[in-house]
Amino acid sequence: MTNKLLAIFIVVGGLAAVPIHTNAAEPHVPRQDIKLSPDVLNLLRAEMGEIAGGVQGMALSLATADWKSIQETSMKIRNSYIMEKKLTAAQAKELEQALPARFKQLDAEFHQRAESLGAAATTHDPELVAFQYSRLIENCTLCHSAYAKSRFPGFSTPAQQDHHH
Repeated sequence: MTNKLLAIFIVVGGLAAVPIHTNAAEPHVPRQDIKLSPDVLNLLRAEMGEIAGGVQGMALSLATADWKSIQETSMKIRNSYIMEKKLTAAQAKELEQALPARFKQLDAEFHQRAESLGAAATTHDPELVAFQYSRLIENCTLCHSAYAKSRFPGFSTPAQQDHHH
């Protein structure tokens, strides 16, 4: 139980290190959900599930100084768990056409941040690893708030949440 509390403290502390102005500096991107075929959507959901598990596990790994686990998980995220391995050529083309340029940019940054997190873990520096971890989480929130508002309605403003047709 103590390790779990420590992990939560590190994650919250790491997220507090993220500059408040980050979202303000982002170019205005209209919130939109991305329409994909059921097969591609299922692959994407499976990928996101693997990423979520990996990201959650890294918080505990950071709290316990399990640098090797952070490195391994970071590289799995960097290289994709499922999407790169299971997409057919037609599905890859569908993604290429369906995904907005900003989404692709956020995705590339996310995978780069995963790589930076793994590199930070090689230094065995908890502060640097926590910083890189917070940057990875920041990228998740930027993408989800722009492209997955129906899946994560908490990113909507209170006025948007209360507005119903």
